[in-house]
Amino acid sequence: MRLPSLFTALLLITVSACTRGPDETVIREEILGRLDEEFSADLFSIKTLARKGSAPVAGGDGLYIYYDSELSFQRDYNLTSWQGLNLGTLAVVLGTTPEGIDGFNHNGNKRGDDLKVRGRLRYAYQDGTWTSIWHGAPAPVGAQAETEAMEGSGPGAVLKHVRNLVQRTPESTRQSRDSLIIDEFRKSLSRIDLGIAKYDGKLSFGTGWPAGTYNRFGTAFTNYASKNRFSIYNYASEGSVENGHQLQAGQLNFALLQSDVAEVLYKGWLEELQIPHPDLRSMASLWPEALHVVTLAANGIDTFSDLEGKRLAIGSSRSGTRFTAIRVWKASELTVPDITRIREIGLGASIEALENGKVDAIFVAGAIPDPAIQELSQRRQDVRLIPIAQSSIRKLTAEHFAYYGITIPEKTYPGQKDPYQTLGFAALLITNRATEDEDVKTFLRLMVEGADVISRYFYRAGFISPDTARLGISVPLHPGAEQFYAERNNRIPDVSD
Repeated sequence: MRLPSLFTALLLITVSACTRGPDETVIREEILGRLDEEFSADLFSIKTLARKGSAPVAGGDGLYIYYDSELSFQRDYNLTSWQGLNLGTLAVVLGTTPEGIDGFNHNGNKRGDDLKVRGRLRYAYQDGTWTSIWHGAPAPVGAQAETEAMEGSGPGAVLKHVRNLVQRTPESTRQSRDSLIIDEFRKSLSRIDLGIAKYDGKLSFGTGWPAGTYNRFGTAFTNYASKNRFSIYNYASEGSVENGHQLQAGQLNFALLQSDVAEVLYKGWLEELQIPHPDLRSMASLWPEALHVVTLAANGIDTFSDLEGKRLAIGSSRSGTRFTAIRVWKASELTVPDITRIREIGLGASIEALENGKVDAIFVAGAIPDPAIQELSQRRQDVRLIPIAQSSIRKLTAEHFAYYGITIPEKTYPGQKDPYQTLGFAALLITNRATEDEDVKTFLRLMVEGADVISRYFYRAGFISPDTARLGISVPLHPGAEQFYAERNNRIPDVSD
């Protein structure tokens, strides 16, 4: 008799675990309330909603509630518009990622279209009721990598071991003997990977830091391209400046660059001893980007001029973030900062330094919304965006074709209550003039025709369109790109004419 009783008890525990927490009615009201508050009351309706289970919050109180839902558009709306709230913001509102939302159209959705959502909400039991915890919810903690024994002694085994070591060692804000070794390993792996890709007959595509916007697009595109027999290697670089140098040197075939970086690399910048890169050629403008200046409330920084004398992280040495940060600083006519108060580190290390109190503000050049800032804003409630003065924006836009003023709408980021005024530019697809016309045309064809498929894995691919392909371009088009657009009856003139 004990076995049936034990089985019954286990069954009751299991059922209780699946049904604990708020019911579907509460979840439905929470989701609809978020949509009405963050977007507008007449944009979405909830067609279906199913509670799929729950799980305890690791290291904290409360539950994660998992759900599937169908949302119906009540009016036309474009979630990949260059202006306004887009799919990245919607994903945060719904407690999911852009990859957890199906049904959006990169040309815009119509009234009656449906979105399928797989999401997760966090709740805590407070004062006898289940309360949603949204802003300030901790980010999911990834599994800690285990130490692996080195197997074999050949070059391939050594390379694998070094790669595993680098991948499980996060970029550090502290200088040490070990951090110097890891940094040199990273650089060596990049050179080795480029050489292997060339040896294997692959075309190389320079993107950016792993998990960043550029690199995530590179992963999604290269996977799609390989399935269509176009072999591309996604090279994880430091960012735009490195990509431009590697393109000019013929080490890369394609790359992503900020439009302002592409402009100055092509034309040169004598004051900074930057010689022209005349072999750069443009292919397309992909999506809008902006410079974000981020701080925490306790640092007491409200305006850009308040940054004078503060400790700043401005991006890694060969990144587009560092380039744009310096330009904005000069346009603001602030004093040259003490070099000891400036950190040239990547995005992950910059956020770590901000949270640990090692810097007072960080610069991030990225998509709108930027995933790293989204995650930070969702995890803590004291994140603040520092606006760039209109006088600086007017000066830069008057001097450089690549720039434009942009206002990021309120609610783009969790907890963002006011519109954010900053400097805008575009992400450009750039190549070398020696790249074969057919390779350029094939790349563009796969990128445009595969936008719907690629956007399922990286939603920013949905922003790519021949209609916006010339925005922010200040580098001559590659002949293969001109042929591609002409053949699609959407010819784009060479902007150098």
